[in-house]
Amino acid sequence: MMERKKKRLRKNWQFKQVFGQGRSAATREIVFYFLANNLGFNRTGFVTSKKLGVAVVRNRVKRVMREAYRTWEGQLPKGFDMVFVARPAAVGRDFQRIVAEMKLVLCRAGLFPRETR
Repeated sequence: MMERKKKRLRKNWQFKQVFGQGRSAATREIVFYFLANNLGFNRTGFVTSKKLGVAVVRNRVKRVMREAYRTWEGQLPKGFDMVFVARPAAVGRDFQRIVAEMKLVLCRAGLFPRETR
């Protein structure tokens, strides 16, 4: 449990740092920001705005994104702070579509090997 908590971005300044200094890649449904963190592991954050809808909808989108990331986090290079931001087009999409979109933004960012898509 403690290990998982270390791998999350929690503080507002951490998110601001990734947004301000990091690079980004985007699709219609997800925007991905990343920044090297000089640690031996990745830290992630998942963001949904109130534009997506009520809390139930926002939380479902975040849960789906977290699970998609968890399934292939071992294939990603280490040492990055990553933030996945859901756009309104992500609402109502099924798990496989979200997984495909997340892999696509990671490929565009150069962090996910293209042949495993």
